[in-house]
Amino acid sequence: MIGKDITIGQYLAKPTALHRLDPRLKVIAILAGASVIFLYGSGWGLLAFTGMLVLVLVLARMPLWPLLKSLRTVWVIILITALLQFFLTPGKVVLSWGFLTVTDTGLYNGLIFSSRVVILVLLLAALVMTTAPLALADALASLLSPLRHLKVPVGHVITVTSITLMFIPNILEVSRKVMRAQMARGADFESWNVFRRVRDIVPVLVPLFVKVFHDAEELALAMDVRAYPENGIRSRLYPPRIGALEIVLTLGFMSIAVGLIFVF
Repeated sequence: MIGKDITIGQYLAKPTALHRLDPRLKVIAILAGASVIFLYGSGWGLLAFTGMLVLVLVLARMPLWPLLKSLRTVWVIILITALLQFFLTPGKVVLSWGFLTVTDTGLYNGLIFSSRVVILVLLLAALVMTTAPLALADALASLLSPLRHLKVPVGHVITVTSITLMFIPNILEVSRKVMRAQMARGADFESWNVFRRVRDIVPVLVPLFVKVFHDAEELALAMDVRAYPENGIRSRLYPPRIGALEIVLTLGFMSIAVGLIFVF
């Protein structure tokens, strides 16, 4: 069923070391990891980084199956990335089928580029699944706070981001309920007939959009009643503090990720 296995954007409350890690350090580590995966010049570097990432997740007792399930939502992007490299990259022809030709360079680039997309999705999924939406918003607000000196409305940007992250699980849950109701009325969301699937999905989108706009209106009214500040600056009852061990572990992860560029 559509939406059944979507895990990107959903927070999984687990008693793991990654959940307890300061969200600001996680954001910095994820940004560093997402940057260096595009700097690896060989597949061995990507393979070593993937092994290190899996090792970190295992040591932190992070369940790997929900992370792997998140790839199901972007398999089309991964497939298109690989196919474009297979057929459009010049090189020595290893396979020919009509006007389509696959080269050795295309195969190599297709595997490398699609692997980068897979690792990037896993990094982002690990961040969102181990960080509560409000904690992630607070981390972004702390990291972007220097932009306030440039008159950037950081508070409003973070508020919109946090509301978006909070709405994702709600939208998924509402979509599941509506789809169950439509399936009870005979809708088929797993049919091989594309036109039938499109026809059956329309009755899901209408009540889903109505529910989302209704919740957004109620949220806006609640913010007005509570006199949401115009400057967007909010105080914290428990200001986040970063421990020395957390800094050491984060720097170690980033150092190894960067060091792999020079090893491979």
